[in-house]
Amino acid sequence: MIRGARRALLVGSAAGLVLVVVLVVAVLVDSDSNEIAAGQIYSTDAGDPIDVFYGPDESGMECMTFSGFLYGGNVIFGYGGNVSCFDPKELDEGGTYKLVLPASAEMPALVIGVMPAGATGATVGGIGRKTARAETRGRWFLASLEPVAPSPWDLADIRVEFDP
Repeated sequence: MIRGARRALLVGSAAGLVLVVVLVVAVLVDSDSNEIAAGQIYSTDAGDPIDVFYGPDESGMECMTFSGFLYGGNVIFGYGGNVSCFDPKELDEGGTYKLVLPASAEMPALVIGVMPAGATGATVGGIGRKTARAETRGRWFLASLEPVAPSPWDLADIRVEFDP
């Protein structure tokens, strides 16, 4: 009797586990892969050059908040704090990005953003700068542009091209 009850319990547990797995897979397949989760996207603690947080503000706009430090030798260079907000309705079609300038010309400028729906990668370039392939995380991308002497012409024409 006890042996039969154990067997029934094991079979019931296995069936319950299979049901949970099926439900999780159904939710993952059904979810929108173009959705962007709020929270911390990049972190200096994880080896990224900057901290980036993403979430909505009170007005319904989506906002990226930047801060962090890049360590070079014994010197700490700051990227400072910055917030960039955008209309979520325009995001799917054209994406969005922000040029983040360092505190020193010896540090790289960073281009951080969200790719449009369906994009698989990004390449960033500009006048006087080598083209850089962006690191992607889901729809997020981060490109580090090699350091150059600051010039208004270098910063005026940052180009981002998205891969289909």
